[in-house]
Amino acid sequence: MIKMNLPISPSPHLPNGKFLPKVGITMGDPTGIGPEIIAKALSMKEPFQACRPVVFGDEQVLLKAIRRENLSVQIKMIDETPKEGYQPGKIFLFPSTQLEIDSIIFSKPDRKCGEAMVRYVEDAVKWVKAKKLDAITTCPINKKAINAAGYSFSGHTELLTHLTQSPSVAMMFIGSKWKVVLVTTHLPLKEVSKWITRDRILDIIQLTEEGLRRYFGISHPRLAILGLNPHCGEEELLGVEEKEEIIPAIEEAKSRGIEIEGPFPADSFFDVSSSQPYDAVIAMYHDQGLIPVKAFGFKESINFTLGLPFVRTSVGHGTGYDIAGRGLADPANLIKAIVTAAILLSHSGRKTLTFR
Repeated sequence: MIKMNLPISPSPHLPNGKFLPKVGITMGDPTGIGPEIIAKALSMKEPFQACRPVVFGDEQVLLKAIRRENLSVQIKMIDETPKEGYQPGKIFLFPSTQLEIDSIIFSKPDRKCGEAMVRYVEDAVKWVKAKKLDAITTCPINKKAINAAGYSFSGHTELLTHLTQSPSVAMMFIGSKWKVVLVTTHLPLKEVSKWITRDRILDIIQLTEEGLRRYFGISHPRLAILGLNPHCGEEELLGVEEKEEIIPAIEEAKSRGIEIEGPFPADSFFDVSSSQPYDAVIAMYHDQGLIPVKAFGFKESINFTLGLPFVRTSVGHGTGYDIAGRGLADPANLIKAIVTAAILLSHSGRKTLTFR
């Protein structure tokens, strides 16, 4: 679990004189809980103790959330990253869109909302490339809406991979007990086995090992990897992926000096009663890895993308259509994601990789 305690100050400096990192926050779906949790989060001191936040979104949508919640928050429109003035209750906003506020219906995003969701991310990435930002934290989007707008991406991870031309990325979920990395992400279950290949698994192992060293300060990471099939295939009776793809990837990783054990049966691995000696767990598919992470700390789970040329974190929940517009959204997970981005930057020395 990542922790951080910093004294709040009207200055954007840490006590050691260094600047707090600049974190861009993308608004996500205008019809979901993204605007509400941003307004609530930036009315509190915790994000400002860790970073200098800048929001990419829509002024009228944010104002609607602020007024509905009766928050003491003001919006300051910007086109450059401010040097000073960061404080609770003040949102620096880059207005990526100017949506017709009367057309925004909670839980019902249209094509224009889908376009807006992508625009927020595109603009934030441009700012990182221009060195105006150090990291990005994203609020949830609606995948169907962005596809209806003409973008063929199954989620943020795939969109960011495209925008940065990153050769390989992986989703890591940081929970209260485990860090879990996924070999496959947003795929129908029937498609998963096609992507369980030696090369793909080896790539994820390497990304995980490198990420733990770079962003968590773990000099000698210990990894565990799960099987795909029940009982890891039961000696090929229930599947051959363990023998043909997973174990060969493990053996190659070990030959490269990576400390990794497995494959382990997924149904018995996540035992909360025992201490796990592993720094991260590699799961084969989405629900295999995320159910245990979220079951033992839903509000604590943060999405962190490995392999991008910058730090990107995200909330561990969705658009919250069941509570959108009702004032019930909890900003705790967003605050956690923002603070986590700042901490990961501090561990990495706040260096960004070269964009392709």
